[in-house]
Amino acid sequence: MAKVPLRTYLKEVESAIEEHQIDEAIAHCRHILEIYPKHIDTYKLLGKAYLEAQRYGNAVDIFQRILSSIPDDFVSHVGMSVIREDGSNLDAAFWHMERAFEVQPYNPAIRDELRRLYGKRDGVQPPKARLTPGALARLYAKGGHLQQAISELNATISEEPKRFDLLVLLASAYDKSGEQVQAVNTCRLILQDLPYCLEANRLLAKLLLSSEHEEFRLGCEQRLQELDPYQLNFSTSAENVPAQTVMLEHLDRDVHTPGDEEISSKWASASKIDHQEPDSEESGLPDWLDKLSGGSDFSNDTHEPKEETEIPDWMVDAGWEQPKGDV
Repeated sequence: MAKVPLRTYLKEVESAIEEHQIDEAIAHCRHILEIYPKHIDTYKLLGKAYLEAQRYGNAVDIFQRILSSIPDDFVSHVGMSVIREDGSNLDAAFWHMERAFEVQPYNPAIRDELRRLYGKRDGVQPPKARLTPGALARLYAKGGHLQQAISELNATISEEPKRFDLLVLLASAYDKSGEQVQAVNTCRLILQDLPYCLEANRLLAKLLLSSEHEEFRLGCEQRLQELDPYQLNFSTSAENVPAQTVMLEHLDRDVHTPGDEEISSKWASASKIDHQEPDSEESGLPDWLDKLSGGSDFSNDTHEPKEETEIPDWMVDAGWEQPKGDV
């Protein structure tokens, strides 16, 4: 088999999906995962391929693994929402679409989908999207208003301690605001349940670079390299590492490639996360997240939860509404 750069191989797989050569794409993804069993970008392509093929059971498994590494992954949340609605689990569909909305609150397609799900759930569509506390915190962080973001995040996490997507954002906000101790503690909290969380490992590897915790830092670096083989060191961004640095053999279709069960066991052997969700519509929070032992004492950093999230005038002028009740 001829060797090709990993990045080149991924582009080939992506093209196969776009050309609806789904079986071909899945076979190549499985082959790559035989060599790099936790490569997150390959999982993203595999999830997309399964979704295109409407192999929803396989897609759910892949999307949940991605979310155990990137808790705010936009595509995975959208995919999970589509699948849950197809399975008549409207609460879970709404929950995932709301998470996607928080990541891209200005995306008109996501705003429309969220409004549609509001209407399907409540019987009437709201005229405008409601800005959730999570979306507001992200807007604060993106705009450089780090203290407002931290305050909003701590208030929300005090009520929803298992929101690992917000914990990742909180760790990043602490880091950017120069509060390294809080950033480290938040990353450690995340890694207790999501040991392969990409951003938490990246932040810790950077924050502990000049500390005495070398063994722990090296563990973070090793996990990062498993998730992205181009992440060779932290003096150079993975995107700047030449594609030819990581080479692998191209798939010979006559050679055995792992099946879904083999892929599952390789990931699960090194991850604490439970990849199961309920079929019941009684809870909008998926069971695989609900079972995580999140929770921590945030008493030193927590602000009292606010009944109504205040949003700036410029957001109101742009068409945003205050969140009202459970959204």
